[in-house]
Amino acid sequence: MRISDTTPTGPFALAAAALLSLGLAGTASANAADEGNYDWSAKLVSYDEATNTAVVQGRVESYVEIEGLDEFSEGDRLILSWTGRSWAAGIRGLARDPELMPSTLSLPVEFVSTELDGRYINFRIPVPERASEIIADMEAGTRVTGTSPRMAADWATSVISLRHYNDVG
Repeated sequence: MRISDTTPTGPFALAAAALLSLGLAGTASANAADEGNYDWSAKLVSYDEATNTAVVQGRVESYVEIEGLDEFSEGDRLILSWTGRSWAAGIRGLARDPELMPSTLSLPVEFVSTELDGRYINFRIPVPERASEIIADMEAGTRVTGTSPRMAADWATSVISLRHYNDVG
């Protein structure tokens, strides 16, 4: 039997084979997208056990300039918008008004600060109850992966899960 007799061909089959060979098919982000959710990644800055919130740091995409960052103060509730389609790749915007964030990969956050001339944004998020122990055991600087509903509107329920970056949901 020849390989071509058992292997599907065509552009979709080739793309699927490439994803499988890279280990990208069947990951948590694919599952999240199927459920109307998406995954994002950030660096843990701190965890506050008393309020069960975490401050995390996201990177602003290199081609994006976010204007008006100096107008935000710590504690401001904002909508953070990510780049990407099913996996949040980087921050593309911040706004007070959800209507100004057309991205389906948006996340209600509490603004904390910026670093490196606005290239990194520190923001506070609620930690899901089942993730509290995991986050409490992490050191500052650890990369985390969060799962959030697309176009989340409520800050308190904006993060469905939070885990180590390499853990598959």
